[in-house]
Amino acid sequence: MPNNIFILIVNAFNISFLVLVGIGTYARLNSIHNASISKTIVHYIYTSDKYWFPLYCKIICLFSPPPPSTPQSTDLKASLQELECHFTWDLKKDEIKDLDNISEKMQDRVKFCHSRYNSTYFNILAFISHLEGQNEKALEFLRKAEHVLRDEKPFLEKHLLVTYGNYAWVYYHIGKLSEVNTYLAKVEDICRSIPRSSRYSANLPIVYGEKAWTLLKLGARYYPSSKENFQKALHEDPDNLSLNTGYAVVLYRLEGLTRRKLKTESSDAVKQLRKVLHLEPNNSEAMVLLALKLQWYRKEESRKLVENALRVSPDVPQVTRYVAKYFRAEGAIDKSLEILKKAVELAPQSSFLHHQIGLCYKQELAKMFTVKINKQQVPLDEKMAKVAECIHYFKKSVEMKPSNLHAKVNLAEAYGENRQLEEAEKIYTDVLEDPFLGVSDRQYTLTNYALFLLFKKKNEPSAICHFKAAYEIQLQTSSRVQAGKKLNQIANRRLKTNTGDSEAYEIISFVCMQDGQKKKAMEYSLKAKQFSSFNAEDLSALCDEKLNI
Repeated sequence: MPNNIFILIVNAFNISFLVLVGIGTYARLNSIHNASISKTIVHYIYTSDKYWFPLYCKIICLFSPPPPSTPQSTDLKASLQELECHFTWDLKKDEIKDLDNISEKMQDRVKFCHSRYNSTYFNILAFISHLEGQNEKALEFLRKAEHVLRDEKPFLEKHLLVTYGNYAWVYYHIGKLSEVNTYLAKVEDICRSIPRSSRYSANLPIVYGEKAWTLLKLGARYYPSSKENFQKALHEDPDNLSLNTGYAVVLYRLEGLTRRKLKTESSDAVKQLRKVLHLEPNNSEAMVLLALKLQWYRKEESRKLVENALRVSPDVPQVTRYVAKYFRAEGAIDKSLEILKKAVELAPQSSFLHHQIGLCYKQELAKMFTVKINKQQVPLDEKMAKVAECIHYFKKSVEMKPSNLHAKVNLAEAYGENRQLEEAEKIYTDVLEDPFLGVSDRQYTLTNYALFLLFKKKNEPSAICHFKAAYEIQLQTSSRVQAGKKLNQIANRRLKTNTGDSEAYEIISFVCMQDGQKKKAMEYSLKAKQFSSFNAEDLSALCDEKLNI
């Protein structure tokens, strides 16, 4: 039947049409990869014979075979979702703060730290480049990661699983589907040789470890998940140095978030840092982190660790910044500033270093308010010059890393000292409106905001409400202790001047209730009601209104 139709076509039209049908068929067959050829042919048919053009097109479409089958986009996406890599670890751009700052930190680590971690840093840089819409740059970082991994001794193909997965995803976003299939095939080949693996993924320590390190580097919200993945990896490979180091760092960070000083025997981070130093005695970063954990309990050991860290890594900013922090805590401000200013020359975009310099100047400012020179107070202009230095370094720190909460709060405090009250208050309110603000960070910010309201704005009712909000958060931190102490001080001061101050009794009742002393809380609540025309619930409602809850 088709042959008869073709004979009719030949009889009806000249032989040149057959050529055009053949060329048109070729164009249709290659429409995906040769779109420009197709356009040229269609244009030629149109200009050759405009009258018969619509009929030509219909006949070409009728008798041309369909294009070769290609994998459906949905099928390809489903295969990509099976990979274990940065694109499948539920890492959302809007949940990762300060992408630029993370990139700077990763590149500084590539420059100054041990090369064993470089493939991890390059994979993170590739993923961040993709998030920023720079997929070609992402491919450059992936090539660097692959090169580093292939240079490892010993090298095993399974080390490339995460990197290959990232390659596949980046090519998918670029639209190079043949490359996507190439890397899917590479992953499949590797997984085929691994027991209990699926088609495109394998539960290996190296994969868990890569995920754990990535989560550790992307911010505090990912620390718990990072810890969990390090634990999974170490269960299979307990003496792996990289895994043990990462696990020690995430434990150190998590303990730091609680803002509590743990005794050495209670600290998991201390035990893990000791294990790292057992595996690698010259690990200077582990030395200085352990020194900071031991600083208030084992002075001699912590001092020796700091000295050794400086000896091993005198010019590594990731080490010297913690050394400077150690000396600042010891009150050796000049020594700390000397180390920090040398470090900031090597890593000028480090938010951490600028924040630490600001803290040194803040400590010097605090001394100015308590120390007298020749029985005279420090002149005001010298104090204000020191405040200006604090503002300068805290502001730079925040500019470099907008998510640096401590730098923000310290900047707000410095603005308060400089009587820039609107700027200070805006920082506090913006922070407290952040939907991703952690519980301990909220408690810390509420306490500091309450101090600002009490001492700088002289707004005691609002300060009380914010101290209460901080104290209600049942985390036993220095911020909570300070909030409770201030509430008691305010209540006792008011009762000294007026024994019938109902609000003072209500404050004490609140503190007792939060501490689980229900009987005492009820006693003070009754006293509050005796002297008040409105009850504790009314006061609580007032606080809620002030806090915009």
